[in-house]
Amino acid sequence: MQTEELFLIFACLMVFFDLVQLSKAKPRERRKLEYGFYAVTLACGLIVASYLMLAQAFLNDDFSLTEVYSYSSSSLPATSKFYATWGGASGSMLFLTFLIGILCFAYRFRTYEKRSTFNITAYKIFDFILIFFIVVTLMNSPFERFSTPPMEGRGLNPLLQTFWMIVHPPIIFAGYVFVILAFVLTLASMSTQEGGDNRLLRLSLQAAWLTTTLGIAIGGLWAYEVLGWGGYWAWDPVETASLLPWFALTAYFHLGPLAKKGKSLTRELMLLITFAAVIFTTALTRGGLLVSVHAYATSPIGPAFLLLILGMTVYFFYLKREIKKPLFSLDVKKSSLYSVSFFAGYWSLIFIFLVCFWGLALPIITGILLANPVTTSADFYNNWNFPLAMTFVAALIGCSLYERIDFKKFVILLVGALSAGVVLAQVQWLVTNMLANLGIPLLIVGLFAVIYRLVRVLPKKKRSFQLFGRSLLHLAIIVTLIGVFVSSTTKQVSEIKDAKPNTTIETLGLKIELKNFTIYNGTGNAYHPQLGRVPEYSALTIDIAIEQGGSIYHGALWINLFTIHGIVSTPLIITTWTGDIYVHMHETASIYNSLVQALTDTTVLPEDLMVTVEIIPMVHLVWAGVTLLSIGIGIPLIKELVRPSRKKASTD
Repeated sequence: MQTEELFLIFACLMVFFDLVQLSKAKPRERRKLEYGFYAVTLACGLIVASYLMLAQAFLNDDFSLTEVYSYSSSSLPATSKFYATWGGASGSMLFLTFLIGILCFAYRFRTYEKRSTFNITAYKIFDFILIFFIVVTLMNSPFERFSTPPMEGRGLNPLLQTFWMIVHPPIIFAGYVFVILAFVLTLASMSTQEGGDNRLLRLSLQAAWLTTTLGIAIGGLWAYEVLGWGGYWAWDPVETASLLPWFALTAYFHLGPLAKKGKSLTRELMLLITFAAVIFTTALTRGGLLVSVHAYATSPIGPAFLLLILGMTVYFFYLKREIKKPLFSLDVKKSSLYSVSFFAGYWSLIFIFLVCFWGLALPIITGILLANPVTTSADFYNNWNFPLAMTFVAALIGCSLYERIDFKKFVILLVGALSAGVVLAQVQWLVTNMLANLGIPLLIVGLFAVIYRLVRVLPKKKRSFQLFGRSLLHLAIIVTLIGVFVSSTTKQVSEIKDAKPNTTIETLGLKIELKNFTIYNGTGNAYHPQLGRVPEYSALTIDIAIEQGGSIYHGALWINLFTIHGIVSTPLIITTWTGDIYVHMHETASIYNSLVQALTDTTVLPEDLMVTVEIIPMVHLVWAGVTLLSIGIGIPLIKELVRPSRKKASTD
């Protein structure tokens, strides 16, 4: 038993002690609450200490730890060693538990003087969740050690050696932790039937929506810049799973006037679904329930997380028995285009959520029942989600133009846009993809509608800040969808198989001048089970110049051979005002031979290379759209954060 594991066990016991104290405590019993607060403070301190000890082990190259051995090496930069602490399944679980512990302590500290039945109930629920995560972390401990420490580590996967690794996982995890806080507050409110801390609930949900949005966007940018596949999304299982909490949160915020507060448990039900989506996504990634380039090996923590979903769902419906309100109810005014549009937008998001969930659940179910699980293809997601996405766009149009047009004109507008889409699909005029041609006219109508609404809300003083944020959100969604439709369906690809150094090739209207190769011999250190300590990688680069329409762009193509992880090629991305020129180099026999020789400090220049060139029009609209989306989501969060200071200023 390692010291770090003893810290986690003792932390678990302290949280359990607090849970026992709280089960007997009443709001007026200050001493019991104080004892519990001290216990939780100590527990959170021990969790923080445990994580910092793991970070120290990485920084000190303590390869006796299997986690450090698996995800680090002595030649790795200090920054990379630090973020490698959340690079593996075990380390990332400890990091997630670390974040939950910090938030748990922050909530206890913030409400220390507010002794109420609501807060005591929230403490107990938070304690249970924190105990669960500590136990799950110990089930797949990051502090397992070798009996005989290896002399070197395997090195961090080169695809993780990027700036985006510093920000992407912490932001995604922060979003999940904010969802957990919101769900704790919701359950406490249901249990005590008190209003609770509504402002903290709003803040946690808005922060969760913003961080999950940023996390997904950064993940797409990471894939685009590092993986070299020429795209930002591939419907990989873990990528798809990351959408589940986001769609659930987005649907929650689109309830708007449909679910009046206090009339039903619709909002509470949506938070249960969001919490379940967060835990399900964690089970897929950290528990290895599905095969993915992002997932880890199968472990017992996957089923444990599924049991947590079941347990919390049972508890939710147990609390529902004491509440005399309908579980789900939407107030739709059939004569109001605004209300109907909200209704259509909400349900389109829910059904997109269900399509993504079914696409993930089907391989798991068939994997249990059959020897060969069914794999969900990208076409499944594209074909089923397309009509739902178009329904959502139609809802945005209705929300934007409800003051100017009635139902009849709205229907005529939709029919006209869809008819134009059918014509474009038949003649294949804009793009070659049928679905994109069907949707682009509706997206153009939606673009003008949301711009009109955005301009309309600017002069208004009352509620203009909130309305502006909402209109900006709608604009962001339209811009992103246009970028997705155009960039993915008009992309041009050319593969040059027998290119030679010091030559010029012409393709896709580009003139590409290839210079000579530069070889970098074996660099760094890594441990190979059969060979012992070996160079971590060798590298090969070639400078290129690309001429397009009179403009010349310079860059370099890189390809590396990692002793442990194999060949990794880094793409060259040149951004122009019309889109991106995306170039990456592939392995050939001569390139592989040169890289192998370079590992032994022998320089052998390759004789040829294989290059893929892609022109991706208007891809910058995708990044512009998600940037606007983040700003639009951040506006109500900022408004909520600055509200107290304004009140204080007015009374001073």
